[in-house]
Amino acid sequence: MSPKKAAISKGKTESARSKSAGSSKTATKPSKETENTRSGSWAKVSGGPVFACIDMGTNSFHMIVCRATDDKEDFEVITKVKDIAPFFRRALGAHFIDDVAFDAAKTILRDMIKQATSKGATYVQAVATSAVRESRNGMQTIERIRQDLKLDARTISGKEEARLIYLGVLFSMPELKERFVVIDIGGGSTEIVCADRQKSYFAESYKLGGARLTQRFFKKGFPTADALKELHGEVTGMLKPAAARIETVGGFKRVIGTSGTVQALAKIDRVQTGRTNESLHGWRMPIDRLAEIVAYIERCSVGGERIKGVSADRSQTILAGAIVLLETMRALKADEITVCSSALREGVVVDRFLQTGWLDDTDLKSHRDPRSASVHELLEKYDSSFAHAEQVAKLATIIFQQTKGILHNHDEEVGHILWSAAMLHDVGTFIARNGHHKHSYYLIRHGGLLGHSEEQLEMIASIARYHRGSTPKDSHEAWQSLPPTAQPIVQDLAAILRVAEALDRSHRQVIKELKVMMNPYEGADTTFGGKMLSLVPFVKDGENCKAEAWALNEKKAYFETRFGVKLHFLIEASQAVR
Repeated sequence: MSPKKAAISKGKTESARSKSAGSSKTATKPSKETENTRSGSWAKVSGGPVFACIDMGTNSFHMIVCRATDDKEDFEVITKVKDIAPFFRRALGAHFIDDVAFDAAKTILRDMIKQATSKGATYVQAVATSAVRESRNGMQTIERIRQDLKLDARTISGKEEARLIYLGVLFSMPELKERFVVIDIGGGSTEIVCADRQKSYFAESYKLGGARLTQRFFKKGFPTADALKELHGEVTGMLKPAAARIETVGGFKRVIGTSGTVQALAKIDRVQTGRTNESLHGWRMPIDRLAEIVAYIERCSVGGERIKGVSADRSQTILAGAIVLLETMRALKADEITVCSSALREGVVVDRFLQTGWLDDTDLKSHRDPRSASVHELLEKYDSSFAHAEQVAKLATIIFQQTKGILHNHDEEVGHILWSAAMLHDVGTFIARNGHHKHSYYLIRHGGLLGHSEEQLEMIASIARYHRGSTPKDSHEAWQSLPPTAQPIVQDLAAILRVAEALDRSHRQVIKELKVMMNPYEGADTTFGGKMLSLVPFVKDGENCKAEAWALNEKKAYFETRFGVKLHFLIEASQAVR
């Protein structure tokens, strides 16, 4: 295997194809045979064959630029760029990204975008992790970056970070056939995944990053024996539940380690064993050897000595990260770890190429649509009606698509956000019927939906929040949490969702199809500017839509106000009362 393919191996998946929001199902819940294949709304993702990903980490920014091969079986790394950015570390403690950190980040990003473009990248995406997602102004910071640099920048949750790391490992280590655990130790967090090639059985993110723990336990710069003992105990205590859960879901055969800390420890091992010419990818380290290296780092750190084989910047955080790795291995009762040189940024590339169709291998087929799959999983978790959810999502999608260019100009990505909110709008009834829209907001926001950015999750939750009840107000938590640019989108989609939900008021899915028409409005009310939007339903034989007609009349006001049109339900009287 060539050096490039040691870290990035061949992979295929079925090309991304546009799918509809899905037809209404007769069963309330899917059968076990179909629940894993249901995908729902597929948003087309364009771009390629050259794609750049920037990982905005706590300690440093990394960029990778990749080109997909013409046969769609592989991709090559064109270039890798790294810039030390320790200014984000301050955000871990302050939970705020100041202007100095923002300006420095923007300078680095601007330079990386320039380099990516010079290499032929047609799309650049930046992902931010723990330092940004935990900051009070994290969402606003990402919004400023998007506006100032015209960059697709997004914050990802800890679970989403774990999923992408897992994808990077899957693609670069095709030899993994059995159940395995991935441990990724970053500056702000540690991700642990237990999976096989088909699916993940456990994935969590813990606030156990090297930079974070260094700030907490080594406040004067040099660790003490007491601080080391306390840190070992802290990590052990936090990881016991993870180890127990992994054992419950079936355990594992191998442990894979990714990212800077793990590779730095492997480099120390490589130097001390005199095997400096060997590749880090695939490097194996028994736990006894890892314990010796951790003890060596502890002695050097306490004594103020240089750690051989580690860069000056990495030496500031490697002790805490090494302790996390050792105690994680001990908690898992693992005897060896194998290094993988692919992690988050490679996972983002794999994810992007899967969705644009630039990777075509059935081995990764089950990973190409995490967004829709996680929506279905959350819907089932809270025992919601699949039939009603899918009907509302179907009708919302029809209205969205047929009014594009007339009432709005939102793209397919926004359409997928509407589909997700429509599918999940009633999950709050799991808690209580009264005020269920507010419960839906909370359950969606904290439900761990995969494949979405934090900003998208906030939008999905807010749209569901406003599918009934009060319209958005500045005093609402859901409204305050949204970036200003997202607020009008949420208003548009919530208005559409209210109408779609009314059109299945009976929960019987009586409307089998819907046609939307724009007509002149000749009424006396000048509010609508002479415009009327007619909804023409096609009702199932033997059914009537009396309940839907009543509900639409009750709920259409927000839609009419938002879009400035008169909404008319154009249905034959015989159909309405049949």
